[in-house]
Amino acid sequence: MEARGARYGGVMDRSEQGMGPGEPPGAAATEADEVLAMAYVDGELDPSARASFEERLATEPALGRAVAEQRALAVLARRTAPREPADHEWDRLQLEAWYRGMLSGGWLLVIVGAAISLALTIWGVATNDELDVVTRAAILGSLVGFLLLFLTVLVRRLRTYELDPYRHVER
Repeated sequence: MEARGARYGGVMDRSEQGMGPGEPPGAAATEADEVLAMAYVDGELDPSARASFEERLATEPALGRAVAEQRALAVLARRTAPREPADHEWDRLQLEAWYRGMLSGGWLLVIVGAAISLALTIWGVATNDELDVVTRAAILGSLVGFLLLFLTVLVRRLRTYELDPYRHVER
């Protein structure tokens, strides 16, 4: 037997509230129907709850109006949501040459510095006579493996960048 309210994610339907299908809903039933309508519009009902809700939707005009209201609210919310102030600032900042120069220069220094550090570390481990051959091989293998994986990801990203469907999506 199903737990009370479990069918709709904690919200009880009319039969669980002790109401028959022909009885007028009270305030609690109206609130429950609104919550169900929201969950239905947002796609949050599990398949069995969705099927049960759609059965009620076919026979209860008030429930259909609640769903229509929720859909209208969802559309209105998407249309009227203002851009975040941070987005305006980022857009304005991207237009300034000094910012683009600092960003490019910063990335260049990080990449060159990391490459030089990795090369010096590999050279230091390879020429360190205090390390035995097994330790030296393990460290060098790890470092070279990391470098190969990094280069593989970098090449794949650069080759597929133009095909990335999300590169023009703003948050």
